[in-house]
Amino acid sequence: MVVLAYAALFPGGARRLASISGTAAASPFAIALRSIQRDAITSDPDWRNGQYSRERPPAAGMRLARKLGTVTYRSAAEWVQRFDRQPIRADLRQNTPFAPEFAVQGYLEVQAERWVNAFDANSYLYLSRAMDRFDLAAHGTPHSLWRRADLANALIIGVESDMLFSIGEQQALAHSLEAGGTATRFVPLPCIEGHDAFLVDTERFGRAIGDFLAA
Repeated sequence: MVVLAYAALFPGGARRLASISGTAAASPFAIALRSIQRDAITSDPDWRNGQYSRERPPAAGMRLARKLGTVTYRSAAEWVQRFDRQPIRADLRQNTPFAPEFAVQGYLEVQAERWVNAFDANSYLYLSRAMDRFDLAAHGTPHSLWRRADLANALIIGVESDMLFSIGEQQALAHSLEAGGTATRFVPLPCIEGHDAFLVDTERFGRAIGDFLAA
């Protein structure tokens, strides 16, 4: 999103553009998901209207927000491949009612715990809302923005299993660049890792980016 904004709003600042799973505007689906994550944090009594202490952050809300985010960053197909219905690791078992029983739940628990100790709640709230408000159309029509940007060419990569930044959004972005006069290459990738695929399937992404840079 930042890459797209820079290219569109600072004409001449870039000659070539490569965007991976970005968007010209936050989708209703992504906005809805992020709103639930923010609700989880602000509903935590320890949030205290943003005046929480370092020693007592809104940990419960942060954990829920992270778990939801982690689920949406990947795909149902990958969860099956990685975890299926395996039981939770012995070291993560809890002797409490409704404790996690499956490996995928244990994974979410670990991710949530790491995040609570590494990220500030208020920082997350502001970043999340900023993503919701992102909309290049506030600065002009896609046609006029990309024509003014005067890019030599562009690469738009999308992931077919990405639920946060859908493949349809990537295709629409590629079409708007083409309409603005930019020679654009659209590459849909069949990765199963969802939005986080670029962190995992480096072979496919590397090949697409390498071919673009070599052209």
